[in-house]
Amino acid sequence: MKLERVFPCEQCGAKLTFSAATGELKCPYCAHVNLIERQFSQIVEKDYLKAVAEIRHFSETMPEITSLKCPTCAATFELGEHTHASSCPYCGSAVVNQVDLYRPIKPQALLPFKITKKEAGEIFQKWLKTRWFAPNKLKEYSGADSSLLGVYVPFWTYDSDTHSRYTGRRGIEYHETESYSVVVDGKSQRRQRTVTKVRWYNVSGDLDKHFDDVLVMATESLLDRLEHWDLENLVDYDASYLSGFESEVYQVPLDSGFEKSKKIMEHAIRQGVKRQIGGDRQQINSLSSEYSNTTFKHILLPIYASAFKFKAKTYQYVINGRNGELQGERPYSVVKIASAVIAALTVAGIIYYFAEYAQ
Repeated sequence: MKLERVFPCEQCGAKLTFSAATGELKCPYCAHVNLIERQFSQIVEKDYLKAVAEIRHFSETMPEITSLKCPTCAATFELGEHTHASSCPYCGSAVVNQVDLYRPIKPQALLPFKITKKEAGEIFQKWLKTRWFAPNKLKEYSGADSSLLGVYVPFWTYDSDTHSRYTGRRGIEYHETESYSVVVDGKSQRRQRTVTKVRWYNVSGDLDKHFDDVLVMATESLLDRLEHWDLENLVDYDASYLSGFESEVYQVPLDSGFEKSKKIMEHAIRQGVKRQIGGDRQQINSLSSEYSNTTFKHILLPIYASAFKFKAKTYQYVINGRNGELQGERPYSVVKIASAVIAALTVAGIIYYFAEYAQ
């Protein structure tokens, strides 16, 4: 079963795509703006344990969909794996294929694109020109072989209450003066210096912490480095926002995503435990955490993704479709890095020489 959706213009009937510049479905032919009825209803968190139990009784196997028939020109074209929103390569019509209907968990909300494709391209060019330790030729690179793809990427968010038990040690620093020998002009001299020592005390305790909207990417196909999302502006899921963009269904199951979120939470828990241990230094010997009242949301977030070639090597990058944040791979100049290391060692050597001379 294939459900294709297109969005015709209310005025002339032409096929529409979502405009990040206006936030509406704007007709490219008659310029008529087709309003999207925005819904900002409270997004309800879903019970995690209940959902996992229901999924066990629901087959995650999706029907094999290898091609899609365009409802505008009737052409048939291949559909990318895990893709449910695309455009016809023959007539360019935006088509949303409701493949996600076969997933046991449907998207609840999304953040619409706010950065246009043109603006994303300009962000990429500026990013190239400001890379430290990059080859000089990279700053002259035009990126002509880089083709930006706007895609809605699936994410999980998790809320959870945690109770952690720990044992460890608190270190309190103190200072002592000690004598040592140096040889100056062939003669041995005694000098003194202040050294820092630590007294350690055994500690144990409990830590309660609540986590809200721990974000985990639910696909393996993109760089997972973008962090700053305005989740407070989520809108209810509407396929109209997908028109003209790619969109993926989730590949990381709900329970696997929660295991990834635990690693994020564990890092924050360890930081909280260290603050609670106090002192000047902290050691954690054992740490165990329990998770309760866990809930989740399934959302789609807008990303521009692409790659560029430089000296026969491919580098990936992604751009946040809301605020323009860019994260990606890039080449490094070995000569620049080596020069910086040599300069740093030279400065360190000079400082050490004058410090010894002063003593």
